[in-house]
Order: sequence, then C-alpha cells, then structure tokens
Amino acid sequence: MIFGGFRTLKRLVSELPQQLRLSYCLVRDPRVPLYTKAAFVVGLGVLVSPVVEIPDEIPLLGQIDEIALTLLASRLFIAACPDDVVIDIEQLIIEQRSAFDEDVRRGEKVALAIWRRFRPEENELSGAAEPAGQREPSPAPAGPA
Repeated sequence: MIFGGFRTLKRLVSELPQQLRLSYCLVRDPRVPLYTKAAFVVGLGVLVSPVVEIPDEIPLLGQIDEIALTLLASRLFIAACPDDVVIDIEQLIIEQRSAFDEDVRRGEKVALAIWRRFRPEENELSGAAEPAGQREPSPAPAGPA
C-alpha cells in the first residue's frame, strides 16, 4: 500500500507541470470562454488563500492535498475548454511555440538585460583599478547658483 501511494505521488508531481503549462496557455488563448478562465483562476485562488485550511501538521498530507487539488482544478479546466483549442495548444507546446514558451523566452531576455545593467563591471570583479583617463568624470552636483 505504501509503494502504491508513492507511485501515485510521483505521478501527481510529474503530471502537474505539464498540466499547468497547458492550463497557462489555455488561459492566455482568446478562444477559451472567459467564464471558463474565471472559474479556473478562482479555483486556484481558493487553493492558495488562507481560507482553505488543509492539515499541514500531518507530514506530506497537506502538500499532497494541495498538489492533488491543483491538478484536479487544472484537469477540470482543460476538460471545460474546447477540444480543438486544447489540441492546438498541445501541438504548440510540443513544438515549443506556445504562449508559455514565448513568455519564458521574453522573461529570459528581460532577466539578462537586468543582469547586464546591474552586474558589477569586470574591473570591479577582478579588483583591477581603471587606468587614468578611461573613466568618465561624474557630473558636478547641482547646488545653489
């Protein structure tokens, strides 16, 4: 019985990312009715809100319940979406051309731009001083005229 429980947990944990990726893309798709999207978002909101108290004191039970309920909400949402849209989105996910993949690529670009903007200069990392005349002078502080 214990091993069956571990297999179920493993399956739940391995399916969750795939189901959430598909759900994310379906939420972003304009062909999915707004009321279907709203029901899913509200369902997830209830899961993460402090209103629903799942017994976290019992080891693993609270986390398993949250995983299972999230997977259930995702599966119900996917089942409520038009079949042709689900098939289209699944193909885009396979081809790595889905809204999720595009958003991840955009996020990577933003993260790299931020990192480049705020990273320490190479000279500061190596501890080498900048040669004289290579550094631009700081603007004079504005004071009373």
